[in-house]
Amino acid sequence: MKAHQMLVAVVLIPLFLMGGCATTRQTAYLQGEIDDLQRKVEILRGRVTSEMQQNWVNLETTVEELQQEIKILRANIEEDRALLNKIAHDLEVLKKDYTVESSTLSTGRAEGVAVAPTPSTPTTLPKEEPKDDVEGAYQRAYGTFKTGDYPTALKQFQDFLDTYPRSEYADNAQYWIGECYHQQGDYERAILEYEKVLKKYPKGDKVPSALLKQGYAFLNLGDRVDAKLLFQKVIKEYPQSPQAEIAAKKLKVMD
Repeated sequence: MKAHQMLVAVVLIPLFLMGGCATTRQTAYLQGEIDDLQRKVEILRGRVTSEMQQNWVNLETTVEELQQEIKILRANIEEDRALLNKIAHDLEVLKKDYTVESSTLSTGRAEGVAVAPTPSTPTTLPKEEPKDDVEGAYQRAYGTFKTGDYPTALKQFQDFLDTYPRSEYADNAQYWIGECYHQQGDYERAILEYEKVLKKYPKGDKVPSALLKQGYAFLNLGDRVDAKLLFQKVIKEYPQSPQAEIAAKKLKVMD
């Protein structure tokens, strides 16, 4: 019996020792796997954080570009509305003139007064080519701008200012010159051209837009300080304008 027990002890004790060694090796192996997984998790976390930051920057840039497009669309609507209002006004004036002339002719006939016929232009005179009017020149330049041909639009707006420096569209033309440079990425020149709107036409309706776009131009140049100052100026001086609303939203994104 004792011999049997001793045999069992001799056989089992090494097995227990071997099992203990195996457990230790397995634990060490598993711990190594865990450490490796933790390292991979940290690497992935860093990548995700970096990608999230880059995506946020891309999103912010996209939002900014959309805001600029919205601003241009709003400006287009303003331009088209102004043109329609002017056309309506001109038609109203023509209608009144026609009414007055018709009334005069009718009165003359009723009273038996001979109405002199309108003299015709002598056929010997050479035909005169129609001169380009102020509105036509401006609308042609503005139409070119809307097609995205900024170099050509820039020249047309500059020619317009050279020809009609005191027209009612002069401040608009100067603003769109700044926009032409802005759209081509020449932000420094755009800032200078927007400044001309502020200096030459301080009472014009393009002043809030010029201030706002100066802020965007400074921001594109990496000058966040001056950009913020200009956005704040738009809000302070033109609090009820659409430009002030855009400036306020931009400041929130920048903070």
